[in-house]
Amino acid sequence: MNNVLKLNNISFSNNGKRVIYDYSIGNKIKKFFNEDQPLYVEYEVDVSHIPKSILAIPFLSNILTIAWYGCFNVEVDELDEDFYNSMKLVKNQFELRDASYTLASSLTVNNLVKNKIKGKKHALLFSGGVDAFATYIREIDNLPDLVTIHGPDIAIKDTEQWDDLKTFIEGQTLLQRNNKNFIESNVRDFYTYEVNLLIEGLGWWGKVQHGLSLLGVVSPLSFINGYAHLTISSTYSDQMDVVWGSKPEIDEKITWAGIQIHHDAFELRRQDKVDLIANFSSKLDESFRLRVCYSEVRDQFNCSNCEKCYRTILGLVLAGENPNNYGFDVDENYYDEMFKTLKIGNSNKGMQYFWWELMEKAKTTTNPYVFKNKEKELSQIKDIANGKIDNLLDEIYLKTNSGNQKIKFILRNKFSKVYNLIKKVKPS
Repeated sequence: MNNVLKLNNISFSNNGKRVIYDYSIGNKIKKFFNEDQPLYVEYEVDVSHIPKSILAIPFLSNILTIAWYGCFNVEVDELDEDFYNSMKLVKNQFELRDASYTLASSLTVNNLVKNKIKGKKHALLFSGGVDAFATYIREIDNLPDLVTIHGPDIAIKDTEQWDDLKTFIEGQTLLQRNNKNFIESNVRDFYTYEVNLLIEGLGWWGKVQHGLSLLGVVSPLSFINGYAHLTISSTYSDQMDVVWGSKPEIDEKITWAGIQIHHDAFELRRQDKVDLIANFSSKLDESFRLRVCYSEVRDQFNCSNCEKCYRTILGLVLAGENPNNYGFDVDENYYDEMFKTLKIGNSNKGMQYFWWELMEKAKTTTNPYVFKNKEKELSQIKDIANGKIDNLLDEIYLKTNSGNQKIKFILRNKFSKVYNLIKKVKPS
């Protein structure tokens, strides 16, 4: 039993809205889990009447990937039969992708239950960013329910930013006809930094956990609301070879109670999505704000000066749109400030690809948005088309991926109290 994690009980609080998972952890695998922060999921409706075979899905959607890569076994009493069978297929996808890893783990279930969702509704995981809005536009005729989760991108303790996001989603004119659902879960806090060390190059949440995690957390809600279809937006396109935990071959094998999962817009580059949003907005003759930024120093809707903001702003400029109409606050100094920020930041393959897309767009754009000085700004766009950003990110990538990142990560997490103290007293 030293390498077994067992779900002992599922209980409820807050009038049946919060699901609390009670599980025992074998001694050999305790290093992977924060025992003082057990996994929970909280909904806006009472879910206590839902079959336990469905309620076990959010738990397993977050535990199983750790079990596979951590090579330990999992035991639960009841589970939806469709989900049980689909996990075999999902595990096989990770085994094919990461052939150098040994994913030695078994899932023992005492009672498999055949459930069926009663309904034909569509739902969409919705964050308010470029990916989410592009998929929303493509799905608009299905009138999907929108599901937004607190915990993956915005820390549970950051109630201010979460309240801002909820207000933003609830206040968007474009989304008025859609039902909104909000969920809270500590999907990134119930495990320790040791989980990140299970894969090369760190990045557990993005590379492994998040697709299955986000989709599985919706399962009780899907049972109540009758979702026959659930859509998750792509992050990357099929033209990009990136190790990522949410792709069609993974997500679309996931199911429970007959639900169909769709991984949307995998054939589109990020810039294609920006162009789609710009064209849609032009047809409506109404722009809408994009929420792309989760910066800690953000004091406005988007901070407008982080890497993610800058590449979204540039995408809009190259599409001929004024970024200030989409939730940003920038002027003609944007280009100079962008290069300053990129020079002091990090770089990875995914980021490099997104900026490469922008470089390719800059080569072909015919009517970019100009803030003030047309000659100067077109010259700056020409520099981007000629590879100025691409070359810069290549240099940064070599520096930030030199092999020291893992050591720094371990020290920062193992001695987190000291690290946080140094951060507080270190002069800016």
